[in-house]
Amino acid sequence: MSAMRVFTYDSLEERKPRHILMDLIRARQLLLDLIWRDLRVRYRYAVMGFLWAVLEPLAFTVILTLVFTLVFAPRVPDAAQTAGPPYVVMLLCGIIFWQYFSTSVTTATTSVVANQNLVKKVRFTREIIPMAACCVPLVQLGIGLTLLFIVHLFLGGALSSALIWLPFVFAIQFVLTLGLALLFSCVHVHFRDVSNVVTVGLLLGFYASPIFYPLEMVRESRLPQWLQQLYLLNPMAGLLTAYRQILLEYRFPDWQLLIAPSVIAVSAFIAGLLLFRRIAATMSDYL
Repeated sequence: MSAMRVFTYDSLEERKPRHILMDLIRARQLLLDLIWRDLRVRYRYAVMGFLWAVLEPLAFTVILTLVFTLVFAPRVPDAAQTAGPPYVVMLLCGIIFWQYFSTSVTTATTSVVANQNLVKKVRFTREIIPMAACCVPLVQLGIGLTLLFIVHLFLGGALSSALIWLPFVFAIQFVLTLGLALLFSCVHVHFRDVSNVVTVGLLLGFYASPIFYPLEMVRESRLPQWLQQLYLLNPMAGLLTAYRQILLEYRFPDWQLLIAPSVIAVSAFIAGLLLFRRIAATMSDYL
């Protein structure tokens, strides 16, 4: 830490977006150290250690498959039609990416407070704390995607050239997740109720996103047109549908569905960076 650049967070120069991005680039090694520390802490006292990184999503997948396939699939129109992907694959495609989003935002919201000893004692690029919280769940996401591919291929699915678009769609989700993580984590330092609000918001978002039902159900429903447009402002609605179009329908995603998520993601990221840097100067006083 002795060689680390000392931050005052008081100068206007340090609050400029270009300056913030340069600070993040310089702090990349510390970011990797925090990610590795969080992974070790999470599995340190577990008998099977990092093996839980495989067992957790595997068990989660099996439980969801049994519950939603046996209970909900018969109630969802077109879910069991042979013309489309099996319901379990559609479900997994939605739940895996939502789980990453939900876990990252929840953990990142309380990350600064959870690392208060580090924040109080050392001056460093504090933005990397919530960013590290968003990177740790990438392990579970990677394992979940592997399971999705295995199940998809086992049930007669295939892989296509449309997969080249998967990193671009996930980049939008990752920027969105980082932006919300920065916003919520810095505000949580001042108002501890934020974590409860985030929990309720994510619960609402779970049902307001096409996770265990396709987006077509919303479009074909009796909801007023204005309410359907409001629904599409949920960035995860467009992102989850784009994932299914790439992975299950073997086609390029509908870019009209990605306009709102892209705008919201970039706006949240910029706002998160600027607000976090502004609040960082007084964080220690509230920890």
